[in-house]
Amino acid sequence: MGTLSNKRSIVVFALPITLALVSLGCGLSSVLGGGSSAAIEPTATRTPMPTFTPTAVSVAAVLDPAAAQDGAAPASQPVAAPPVDEAVVEEAPTEVPTAVVPTAAPDPTDTPNPEARATILQNMNIRGGPGTGYPVVGAGTVGQSSKIVGRNSDNSWVQVEYPGSSNGTGWVYSDLVQIDGDPNIVGVVQVAPPPAPTAAPEPTSPPEPEAPPPPPEPEYQFTPTGWHASHNAAIVHFKGRIRDEGGNLVNGYSVLVDNWSWSVISHPTGASHHYPEKGDGEWDVVIPNKNLGDGVGWWWLTVVRYECPDFLSRFDAQCSQFTRLSEDVKIMVNWPDETIINADWICHWDCNKGLYVDGFKR
Repeated sequence: MGTLSNKRSIVVFALPITLALVSLGCGLSSVLGGGSSAAIEPTATRTPMPTFTPTAVSVAAVLDPAAAQDGAAPASQPVAAPPVDEAVVEEAPTEVPTAVVPTAAPDPTDTPNPEARATILQNMNIRGGPGTGYPVVGAGTVGQSSKIVGRNSDNSWVQVEYPGSSNGTGWVYSDLVQIDGDPNIVGVVQVAPPPAPTAAPEPTSPPEPEAPPPPPEPEYQFTPTGWHASHNAAIVHFKGRIRDEGGNLVNGYSVLVDNWSWSVISHPTGASHHYPEKGDGEWDVVIPNKNLGDGVGWWWLTVVRYECPDFLSRFDAQCSQFTRLSEDVKIMVNWPDETIINADWICHWDCNKGLYVDGFKR
């Protein structure tokens, strides 16, 4: 026990000596660092020490060998930290500057394009100015798109690039187009007023319609109309009616049937005391087909005036005294399908000058 007390007394006695030696060493270092220069003159006013928070300094523990031998917990004594050089502290920066991270330059392609465009929504006229009073310089179709290069003061019309016009531009009505972008990026374009509309001429009375030219005068008194054929294998039969231009039946005229080898004249149209059964305007000629094919071939039909004498006493079908009143109309008889020939005629003048006007009445 006495030995341990002596050892502690030695340690306590040696500690002040150690601290004094350390302080003396620091002082000599300051003097030697000055070299052979003149003694440093003290400044009139001492620069105040900067305020800072010192970091924790590890405290050295001095072990008592006797305590270690006795198995006791090692006793530790705090050891004073070495003095800090004031000059070094004053020159240390008070804060660490923050590093500046450069910002990446924007991609030139991300820069918005300062352009407005107009897309046509329905077929429309492209005009020479902002209004319907300006002349049409072209036509726009649905889906066409063009750059806007101007506008009027209220943006109701915009001026677009239009190569088809004389100056390469045209105007479209804003309500009929889709505008992409801000049209206000272009300036207001001043356009001369449209030309004044031309005054409409005073209405005048419509001209009197010209009367249609009269139909040409027929060359013949009688002309053919309404011809057709049917079949009857037993006979060759020519028949028809004669009317005037008003559709009235005409009596007293005959039809000559001729094949240039044999000819016959029909009884005048309408009834007579020879043929009282005939109707008004009717005529007919029957050629019996005794041998197959009799009467087949070409025939010529002509309206004539019967002029053989003494008609009231007798009628001669082979009379050669007559006046032709129409052209000779050629017709083909085909056996057995076309053996009945219906041939109607129109009378143009002197329709009441036949052999009689009214048919015979019993």
